[in-house]
Amino acid sequence: MSLRILGGSAQGRAFSVPDSARPSSVRIRKSLFDLLAVRCPEGAFLDLHGGSGAVSLEAASRGYAVTVIERDPAAVRTLTANARALELRASIIQGDAGGLLTRLPPHDLVFSDPPYTQDIAAFTALVLASPPLKPGGLLIAQHPRQLRLPQAEGYELERRDYGSNALSLYTRLE
Repeated sequence: MSLRILGGSAQGRAFSVPDSARPSSVRIRKSLFDLLAVRCPEGAFLDLHGGSGAVSLEAASRGYAVTVIERDPAAVRTLTANARALELRASIIQGDAGGLLTRLPPHDLVFSDPPYTQDIAAFTALVLASPPLKPGGLLIAQHPRQLRLPQAEGYELERRDYGSNALSLYTRLE
C-alpha cells in the first residue's frame, strides 16, 4: 500500500506504508494540517506512534522539525527509507513511546495515535503529565469516535469528529 503527501515540499509524492500500520485517513490529515496552519504553522513536532508515517512525513514536508517514535523495527526501516526517498528531515527513534516520554525534550506539537488495542485515555493522561509539551503547546490525540477523552487540569480540550475517528486537541495553558 502507498499514500501521498498532501502538502509542502513533497506534495503529491508517494511513500510506502508498513504492513503493520493503520494510516490516518486523508480527511483527518488534511483537516489536521489545515488546523495547524492557523494555530501553529511551525515548530517542533513529535509523533509518538510513527506507524505509517502519514502524519509525521506530512509534518516534515510542511517544514516542522519532526521527531518520530516507533516500536516496530520493520516500520522504523520503512519510515527511514521513506524520509530519505522524499528528502525529508525527521529524527526517527525506535522504542516505546510511553517509556521515552520522560527523556524527550518539550515540543510545540505532539501527535498521539496509539494502536486502538491500547488504553488510549490512560496513555493520553500519561502524555499530559509528562514533559514533551511546551507551555502553549498542543497535544493531538487521534482515537475512535465513540471514545471520550477526559478534561485535564492545565489544558483546554477541544474535540473534532471525522467519520469513525476523532481528534481531541489539548492546548497546554501557560
